[in-house]
Amino acid sequence: MKIRTQQDIDLLEEKIKTELGVDVRNYRNEEVAENFVALLVFPQYVIKWVLRPIGIVLILYLIGFFQFDLVHIEYLIYGLLGLGLFLIFGILLGILFLTWRIKKDILGVLDYTLFIMRSAIKDMNKLDDRIHPGNRKASMALLFKGVIHIVTIPILSTAISQKIPLAGRIINPFIKRVLRFISDRVNFEDEMMDSVMTENEDSPGWLERKSALLSTQSLGLEKLLDIAFAIARFPVLIVFAFASLILWLFITIIN
Repeated sequence: MKIRTQQDIDLLEEKIKTELGVDVRNYRNEEVAENFVALLVFPQYVIKWVLRPIGIVLILYLIGFFQFDLVHIEYLIYGLLGLGLFLIFGILLGILFLTWRIKKDILGVLDYTLFIMRSAIKDMNKLDDRIHPGNRKASMALLFKGVIHIVTIPILSTAISQKIPLAGRIINPFIKRVLRFISDRVNFEDEMMDSVMTENEDSPGWLERKSALLSTQSLGLEKLLDIAFAIARFPVLIVFAFASLILWLFITIIN
């Protein structure tokens, strides 16, 4: 079940209520929001990781007036068109630097998402009456997806928009793409999970005890996060490569 629209989220929320008997939206509260915000360190580095590359690129742009052999109309062309191309190059470079920096923050967000998931399991009424050996792992995957889409993504989107309004318009879609990728592909059936979750499957409270052992490491989320970032960053890399080529061609022609 891939989640892309608000209607998909509503259906997911209803499915979790029906099958698991838990309202995930209850965990989207002020305390959880504050804890998520505390995990977001990268907004403090936006100036360093985004504006600094732009500043360096603009300095190179100004140096070009003295280094390039410009005459007459070429000064105007370089001054207007060159400024735009250099700015685009600098902005894209800054965005790439920032996406490399926020990976650690997102890993912390995923770890806290698992904490919320474990809290939901503890709060479920008559959990073992609803969950049986044949659907336990599928139920864990459903609950994880619900926490990601109903709690984590909305809180992060709001927090980022408030902290960095302008850059947030670019960063928010990127982070959503990463988290959606992980929620679609996290595997509660792999060998590492089996080694954690195969003991005493029929004993009362099994899922709650075993869920306490779930972590970003046991689920292989670090490796999955690397893949998600590589995929999410790929369009930016393509645009950056194209912008670099255009800038190089412009400098070659103007010089």
